[in-house]
Amino acid sequence: MRQIVVKLGGPDAEASRAARQAAKSAVAAKARDEFLASFRDVASDLAHQGFTRAETIFRLAVLYPAMDVVVADDALKASGIVFDQNNDVDIFSNVALEAGVWFLLGSELRLKPDYAWAVVNLPQELLDELGAHLIEASVTPEELATILGIIGAAQRAALDDGTLTITGARYNELRGELLDAMGLTSAKGAKPWPPTRQTIQKRYDGWNDALESMGLATAAKGRQKGLLTFTEDDYAQAIVDFIADSVVSGTEQTFANYEKWVKEQAAAGTRRPSPASIRNFYGAWLPALRQGARVHATPRDVGMRPEALPR
Repeated sequence: MRQIVVKLGGPDAEASRAARQAAKSAVAAKARDEFLASFRDVASDLAHQGFTRAETIFRLAVLYPAMDVVVADDALKASGIVFDQNNDVDIFSNVALEAGVWFLLGSELRLKPDYAWAVVNLPQELLDELGAHLIEASVTPEELATILGIIGAAQRAALDDGTLTITGARYNELRGELLDAMGLTSAKGAKPWPPTRQTIQKRYDGWNDALESMGLATAAKGRQKGLLTFTEDDYAQAIVDFIADSVVSGTEQTFANYEKWVKEQAAAGTRRPSPASIRNFYGAWLPALRQGARVHATPRDVGMRPEALPR
């Protein structure tokens, strides 16, 4: 039968399949285009807020019941919009998460990079990590230095001004503008830095909790100039307790180990100043160890010999 059809000038089976597939693809492409024409801006806004693609589709389907979820999923996969993956909580360290807030806050305030403060006070972990997070953006060494300098400038400014803060909504707006400027809106499946607001909220159990941990004011209240969420005694006691625990466990008294210790303390129900807050309060990690141990502890209190105290 097929041979007769071909002899009479009809299409062969392969050509027919190709034609059907082309028609099917054209219909799918049209459906994607129509969906994106209606919902791209909304979907992009939700992505900037930290929603996953599945969560975005669910929210749209609730408000637009006639929407075809299959078409929506197909269109958003091809859209180039960067959605949260809901599995990125541990991709960024606390230092990198907080650095995103510091950078966007500094950008909002139009602060000039403070390279000198940054080179002395920013943790080595951030210098090691941030460049890797910005590979997709093809950031040059000069641009990376500028970003780090602005982070440093924002941290220094926060030490002098207890009212500095940034809302989650404004953070999202600035993050979206930055990603667009860095050309990351088409990086499918990427987890670009700065992280989403939702990621920060997951790590700290809320936006205000993150701000307080960093020593920034919240929308509801400011903080006393020169002091962060915790009192001076809280800062010193955190260092004292960390030193004592490190002696018992035999771990090194490093900035990275303090970060791990803070997480363990939080899991046990005790809130401690974040590593960034400790660093900002004392100016650097070593002065924190020295001052905390000397002022608020004796060797007997922390289980250490005089010669074992930080010098």
